[in-house]
Amino acid sequence: MKDIAMDSVQPPRRTRVGLIVSLSLCALLLSGCGFVQRFFGRSEPPTPEAVAAVEPVPPLQPPVFADFKQRDFLPERISIPAIDLDTPVVELGWSSNQSIDGRIFSQWNVAEYAAGWHINSAPLNQGGNVVLSGHNNILGSVFRELDQLKQGDRAEIWSNGARFEYAIDKVMIVPDEHATREQRLDNAKWIHEFDDDRLTLVSCWPRDDNTHRIIVVGHRLDNEESVGSNR
Repeated sequence: MKDIAMDSVQPPRRTRVGLIVSLSLCALLLSGCGFVQRFFGRSEPPTPEAVAAVEPVPPLQPPVFADFKQRDFLPERISIPAIDLDTPVVELGWSSNQSIDGRIFSQWNVAEYAAGWHINSAPLNQGGNVVLSGHNNILGSVFRELDQLKQGDRAEIWSNGARFEYAIDKVMIVPDEHATREQRLDNAKWIHEFDDDRLTLVSCWPRDDNTHRIIVVGHRLDNEESVGSNR
């Protein structure tokens, strides 16, 4: 088939009539919005009122941009040189479970091949209790060596290119499998809110079993050089 130049083709009469009617309807519809002059022109300059009807209204005040320093820093990686630990951190929630006697209870999930940040615990830059948990003998065993920590050892947590440093204060091993309800409630207090700026690490113990829990607590070092350091 031959190519036909577009400017040599005239629309049929019905099409031309339809086009004229459509343009007339558009003119009527747009006249209420102040746009007719743009499409069809006018012989004299538009009035300021006419211009105001079609020009965008300037904002009442300049936009407000969020301050980078005010946003939450969520843990991305934890490093504890004393036990050769360096692992990613992921966000963790919880799920429902059922005991042998039929009781329904909530249980924290545990990260695989990573440490997990409890999503209802504190972010790094807001103060409070930053809670991380991890496996001790399966799926990466990232917290296997927590029982080797000593008072004064350092833990570093990274987020958005910033480093947050903590000094270890306590290493506690508490019963879990055969613990009373009161004992378990007392164990759980360590992952609740605290007013001071602390880090809490939680895992199972011993290394070949899960009858106990190991709880490590550290406190944030007031070191301005640490925050904002490069990775």
